[in-house]
Amino acid sequence: MVYTKEDFQARVGHVDKKQSRLVRRGYTTRIDRNGVIVAKPKAMRLRLPVKGAFLLIVGFFCLKALILSANGPDTYNDRLTSLSNGNAIEVMGARVLAIDPATQFLADQMGPLFR
Repeated sequence: MVYTKEDFQARVGHVDKKQSRLVRRGYTTRIDRNGVIVAKPKAMRLRLPVKGAFLLIVGFFCLKALILSANGPDTYNDRLTSLSNGNAIEVMGARVLAIDPATQFLADQMGPLFR
């Protein structure tokens, strides 16, 4: 059986790929029937960025409250009314940007900063 340099490089590449998966994901070890210790990479898990999503939502509410407290409720509602008269995307944006209790509370807390 003749092994060429390409065969050797393919085998080395396979070992490197397996090693990088072991390092990146972590690994579990077990002993097979022959008494050889075998390391296998852990299965991939779906990881949800809960903290990042929470911070994004809180930041969105803070931005809405900042705009509401800077412009005042009358001006803000006038702009939402003009936005709700547009196309479907603008109407959806007006619904998302509508004043809700959380935004109103945050705007009341930020109010003294702009007066």
